[in-house]
Amino acid sequence: MNQQKSSIRSNFLLSIFTWVLLTGLPFSQSLSAQSVHSGYSFAVEKTGEGRPMILIAGLYCSGKVWQETVNHFKSHYACYQITLPGFAGQPPIRPDSLIRSLAIELAGFIQQQKLYKPIIVGHSLGGVIAMQIAVLYPGLPGDLIVVSSAPFLPALFMAPDVSLDSTRITGQMIKKTLENLTPAQVEQYQKFSLPTMMRDTAKISLVSEMAVHSDPATQGEMMYELFSIDLRPDMKKIICPVLLLGDWSSYIKYGATRESTYNRYADQFSLAKNVTIKLNDSSRHFIMYDEPAWFYQQLDIFLQTK
Repeated sequence: MNQQKSSIRSNFLLSIFTWVLLTGLPFSQSLSAQSVHSGYSFAVEKTGEGRPMILIAGLYCSGKVWQETVNHFKSHYACYQITLPGFAGQPPIRPDSLIRSLAIELAGFIQQQKLYKPIIVGHSLGGVIAMQIAVLYPGLPGDLIVVSSAPFLPALFMAPDVSLDSTRITGQMIKKTLENLTPAQVEQYQKFSLPTMMRDTAKISLVSEMAVHSDPATQGEMMYELFSIDLRPDMKKIICPVLLLGDWSSYIKYGATRESTYNRYADQFSLAKNVTIKLNDSSRHFIMYDEPAWFYQQLDIFLQTK
């Protein structure tokens, strides 16, 4: 059992390093896309009309990572693609806590724009930020969609009872590594890491060109915070419906099973009032890239049953 936990832990840390080396470059813009001047630290692209949908990407990713998702939903939703500060050329900021500060800023943007009960979608790091918004401002989101993320990410693939003190130490080590990477080192690492994160070779080629435009200090700090924040006790504060879309198959050789992964997700969200958990059996970390039809179907079903 200890050997199995050690293997899963090692794989998790390897996966973390592959997560953090992903960034976003601008894709071709739709003619209907509009830049929204928010006065905040992040950039916003709005496409479509209808109920607002806020899309927050993961580490190193531009909001344009959601482009295909926007193309699917823009006929019925006003889609807001967020590019966070320090990501994909967006100027960085240096608050005491990036995740909390960005959650507060995003909530301010939603209120400023008078976006009533928006759907907030977050992938990986974006999922943690989305959950932080729903914790701090329970009445603000109408629905929460969390993709390949969890309230306490280290406990998802490490031992469920791993301590926050120990994960902070790990996070600090990763932070020191990331903040010192040169663009050339980041680019070189993509050739190794991206095939573990997604199956689509076209997307691998695309994302491999993305990694050199984000601020290394920002990405290092984000990683440290992901290893230092445990939102599990705060899940009881979330009052809106939550859809969790998870992946697990990449971890089979390290001892993970569908059942064990589902149980860990369920345990992390146990205090939330209304949670639907769906696992994809073939996707890697970027579910919206690997299994787009399944991904859109799950969102469509979830949102149409409101």
